[in-house]
Amino acid sequence: MTKFLKRAALFFLSPAFLLVSHPGYGQADSVISSGHPPAFSPKKITYKSYILPAALVGAGTVATIIREHKNNNSNPLLNTAHKEPSIFLQPENYTAFAPAATVAALDFLGIKGKHKPAEQALLYAVSAGLSSAIVYPLKSNTKVLRPDKTDFQSFPSSHAAIAFVSAEFLRREYGDQSVWYTVGGYAAATATAIIRVARNAHWESDVCAGAGIGIASTTTAYWVYDKIKKHSARKKNATTFILPAVGDNFYGFYLTKRL
Repeated sequence: MTKFLKRAALFFLSPAFLLVSHPGYGQADSVISSGHPPAFSPKKITYKSYILPAALVGAGTVATIIREHKNNNSNPLLNTAHKEPSIFLQPENYTAFAPAATVAALDFLGIKGKHKPAEQALLYAVSAGLSSAIVYPLKSNTKVLRPDKTDFQSFPSSHAAIAFVSAEFLRREYGDQSVWYTVGGYAAATATAIIRVARNAHWESDVCAGAGIGIASTTTAYWVYDKIKKHSARKKNATTFILPAVGDNFYGFYLTKRL
């Protein structure tokens, strides 16, 4: 038990450490009132925004490959007697969606995020959809046995993926208002990952990869949405003029389009 608690504590602290050390996720500033953005506030999305999720996915993948290679000669028997508790009795089902629920609650209270509620709903749906489109095919193709030996759907963790989708969603909407939105969201997501490992439903490498996929999915959804919005704004601002043209030997018009 002591060994697990040490590993859990290390996993709990690692996302915060990576966020602090990664320049794409903001610089810490203890004086919020001075006009500086809070720590971990979302910045413009560039390739650097994918360093953290890529590192998480890479670490989880390498650890899984090493473990599976060691167990390659084993012939495991599935634990068919295991029964999952009701989905309403699984705390990770609540912690995974807590950051996204926080966004909805803040909207309800009149605390505005970066986007309107309808846009937020669209962004979250796209983020969750991207995450699912990556996670579930990987589960089916990698066929990694869970620690409790119930099935071969261990890698990557879908709970961790959606939890970190939600955490990054909260950060991108409200992270520039207070650091505690980011800390709270990522704490809930990390708690989800720890619970899944503690319940023997996943290996640490599964939740690590799932976390990276979740962050990358939300980051991509925001990047694509920003590109589409900017393109639409340019088209909206474009103006077309039709002017008559009359000469000695012709009649016609000029078509002028402002780009």
